[in-house]
Amino acid sequence: MSPAELSSIKWEKDGEMSAQDTWTLVKKLTKVEEQDKASNLLHLSSKHSHSKPSNRR
Repeated sequence: MSPAELSSIKWEKDGEMSAQDTWTLVKKLTKVEEQDKASNLLHLSSKHSHSKPSNRR
């Protein structure tokens, strides 16, 4: 979340984030984690394919 988005978070009287802001934050965190996992998997598969012995003669 950008600083502007963080400053607009709504807080309930009990000190908890509003349900909508909590949902928005969870969705954004999930998206970031999915992108990070995809990047890590791509990196690992790239390393794996480079480590295979070549069949060229």
